[in-house]
Amino acid sequence: MHISTLGLHGFCAMRVIRKAFDAVEAFEASVNTGCVDSELMRLLAAPIGESRYVSKSLWQMLRVANEIAYRSDGVFDIAASGTAGAASWTDIDLSVKNFVRLMKPLQLELTSIAKGYAVDVAVRALEEAGVGRGIVDLDGCIRAFGPQEWRIHFNLGVMGEASLPITLRHGALACFGPGYGETALYDTRKGMLRAREELGASNVIVRAPSAALANSLTGVAALMQADAAKVLKGLGARGLVLTPDGPRLLESTLS
Repeated sequence: MHISTLGLHGFCAMRVIRKAFDAVEAFEASVNTGCVDSELMRLLAAPIGESRYVSKSLWQMLRVANEIAYRSDGVFDIAASGTAGAASWTDIDLSVKNFVRLMKPLQLELTSIAKGYAVDVAVRALEEAGVGRGIVDLDGCIRAFGPQEWRIHFNLGVMGEASLPITLRHGALACFGPGYGETALYDTRKGMLRAREELGASNVIVRAPSAALANSLTGVAALMQADAAKVLKGLGARGLVLTPDGPRLLESTLS
């Protein structure tokens, strides 16, 4: 993760950046599926139907995931992806703030949202520390905040060494395609994992208000293709597919 801030220098800058890294490390520990004692694993081990109190970060991330699942008619579904379709997002009850009730035994596939949410955690920590403008980049999932305008260059794997410059301010960008994103996506409509190669050689870029949305919606755009625009618009996001024939045209659409 790379963090840049403006307006702070020396010790002050290092102190707030360290605070952001600490917040992200705490979040990552809470959703660590390799640790049976992590907050997520304790939740998944809870008795079915029992309402469990969880941290603000975990509850909010699950709420974002369920909202995307609802808007995409289940195309994005962390429960279906984690259980190969044996459960769905509707089995995660978030009706009471900061409490989660699981209606079925399930596992959650958080790869497509956790990275983006970690970026949001870092941005929130920086803002709470008084940072007015900055940018956070976690493996190509990027969020900027404050009045500063940043120019992001996305490497276009399908176009040799070419890159696409996109301006960013008050929002997030994420990319799915060659060199970006997961190696496979679970397609709930087909009930199977689909390798990235099956979804085409082009890159998909999504701009959204938060990094969690941008990160998650790249998969929605890749799976839904032409039908994704309405889903993205409903969540305040926009996306485009970068083909070898149209990088400049598509840049003007997004910038």
